[in-house]
Amino acid sequence: MKLLRVLSVFCIILFSLLASANASVVTFQFAGNVTQVPIDEAFGDIDFGDAIQGSFSFDTTAADLIPGDPTTGSYNFASPLGMNVSIGLHDFDAHGSLNIGIVNSFVDQFTVLATNADQSLTLELFLQDSTGGVFANDHLPSTVQQLAAFQQRDFHLNAIFAAGEVQVDGQLTAVSAVATPEPTSQGPMLAAFLFLALALRRRLLQATN
Repeated sequence: MKLLRVLSVFCIILFSLLASANASVVTFQFAGNVTQVPIDEAFGDIDFGDAIQGSFSFDTTAADLIPGDPTTGSYNFASPLGMNVSIGLHDFDAHGSLNIGIVNSFVDQFTVLATNADQSLTLELFLQDSTGGVFANDHLPSTVQQLAAFQQRDFHLNAIFAAGEVQVDGQLTAVSAVATPEPTSQGPMLAAFLFLALALRRRLLQATN
């Protein structure tokens, strides 16, 4: 019975650790509409007003690449963190690198720039508050600021394909944030849990025989 109690306590502790280990990764989901498409864009079926749906993930504990400047933050992430976007019938995946820039000064800016591995695809979000009243610092946000607080709410896509180049501009209409499990940390911890659980079970069986 004592081993059963130990196993139960161990399970509670482990699952608590799993939850806390993944809490730093956040996914921002966004939506908007296409506002401008070049006449000669490669697909030909992306039109003004088409829906934009996308998301990007980042680690809120990442280090600022410009630590000496309290008004400007720059944060870089490698795959698997990145951005996905759907426009009309087309899906775009940029998980080569992700850079987030934050300006907290006389104007406030939030910029997210994602590129795929061969840099043929660039996805960008750009939010700006001309009053400088949105951000209190240049740290990565764990929750979304009210989109209405930004006067400029832009989306940009630039892609190069064999058929030609696609350039799409849009305006964001909604942004939300959800906590996201981090797969890179979950796997090893679950494996360790299973190993220790089997070891405790083996000892329990030996004790009862």
